[in-house]
Amino acid sequence: MMKYYEDFFRSGRSFEDRVGDPDERDAAAGQIALGFTFLEDTARNMIMMLAGTDFNEGCIVTAKLSFRQKLNVLASLIKQKLRAVLSSEERAVIEAQTNELLSLCWRAEALRNTYLYSNYAREERAKMTVKHGLRRMVERVDSSLLLDVADFINYSGMELESLPIMLDIADVVSASKNSISYSRNGLIVRTFRLGKIK
Repeated sequence: MMKYYEDFFRSGRSFEDRVGDPDERDAAAGQIALGFTFLEDTARNMIMMLAGTDFNEGCIVTAKLSFRQKLNVLASLIKQKLRAVLSSEERAVIEAQTNELLSLCWRAEALRNTYLYSNYAREERAKMTVKHGLRRMVERVDSSLLLDVADFINYSGMELESLPIMLDIADVVSASKNSISYSRNGLIVRTFRLGKIK
């Protein structure tokens, strides 16, 4: 039991009672957070697929990894898989494509960090850095810009979902409302349930 502070509790009050009409910028920032969760889950799924682990083992391996660490593990697994590609010309093309794909994902993370880890007042985003002396950066931000960031993050996740096709592990990707499946020669290689946590 807390002595000096109030512990978390559910108030039971609705969004409308507490906030009133939704704010566009807040909703757009929420889309960035949700899109990044999708991108991070996709990176985890690709690690599981390339490493050949089942879902539970894959979660154990990736649970404590930052997004950047997941991408580094993924880059190493890609290099390992590329050894199976016989032609050095083919390997060079696929390596260039996968490197660009990983760069896309790193860019998505940088944009998420830029727009979610800032202070907002009115229509401006402020960020202070101390890397090269104290600096304060201010940028005008509207909901349209935040939605563009969210779209880019979602785009990065969707492109990352195509990695098994690039690496010739699958030849078809099919998605439903609740899952994404990878098939090769008509046989399902792997299925991931969307939102599955155990």
